[in-house]
Amino acid sequence: MPSISFASFLMHSTTETGTYEKFYPIKNTPALMAQREAVEVTTLEDPGRVYTPGIQNNDGSYSFLSNYELEYVQKVEELDGADTFWSVWLGGTLNDDGTVTPTGIYGKYNFKGVASYTVNEQAVNGVREMNTNIMMSKSMYRVKTSNSNNPG
Repeated sequence: MPSISFASFLMHSTTETGTYEKFYPIKNTPALMAQREAVEVTTLEDPGRVYTPGIQNNDGSYSFLSNYELEYVQKVEELDGADTFWSVWLGGTLNDDGTVTPTGIYGKYNFKGVASYTVNEQAVNGVREMNTNIMMSKSMYRVKTSNSNNPG
């Protein structure tokens, strides 16, 4: 059954196997798990072009849109260019008080990188927004679990 994008989270940890905590609320995620490049291996004997899978083409960074809050800017600045661990968790539990607890029930996608931010353009009667840009130092991978209730 299809799931909706409600309860998707940008998570952060200082170690790969450590505890991941919600970084701050995001408004979108980039495409996850970049497509592999096609490496041409055609020979003079092939009647058409032939390819083999190459490396992932992730354009070097992932960008996450959020509302602009000074505390979000400060969180990125506190990392001070550190190469840390990130994860996108798909799915969460809606609590009685209206908050959502991240669970990653629909998948967890981990990667490593250095965060920076961009304050987006402003417009009349518009919402201030920012992008958190994470330059990857380790390719994204899907976390596989043994829990049958969690395909992540």
